[in-house]
Amino acid sequence: MINTIFPTLYFTTLIISSLMNYYIVISNYRSGIYIATQDSIAIPLITTTEVLAILLLSSLAQLPLYKRLKHKKPASTISFTLALFATALSSALLIESIYYWITPSHLTISALYFITLSTYLIHQFKLYKRLVSRTKKTTKTGSF
Repeated sequence: MINTIFPTLYFTTLIISSLMNYYIVISNYRSGIYIATQDSIAIPLITTTEVLAILLLSSLAQLPLYKRLKHKKPASTISFTLALFATALSSALLIESIYYWITPSHLTISALYFITLSTYLIHQFKLYKRLVSRTKKTTKTGSF
């Protein structure tokens, strides 16, 4: 059986990171940290929403592989390829979010995205480890 704690933990940290991002950007704007000539705060808020949507959709792309492993069925090439693409895309977006927010007034956002990336990578390692261990078992027994 696949452990469901890490996906839940990942989604929780992802949503908390996004909500804290909204809160910190709006608080910084109200506190006067951003200069008046700077671009609108709508840009980072919309970008955060887009990143959240992409990360959630890429998690949905992994659902076929996740279901196949849960029901002990062999992984198809399509489900495996989609899962790898989703992993690469999600990891890249989370790393970019960490890098983008690594400024003195946004270190909390960067740290939260780092925690989100950490929980995501732990979940991905467990998922792919399960896939590899199942593949090794089936090739040893000769049935696939």
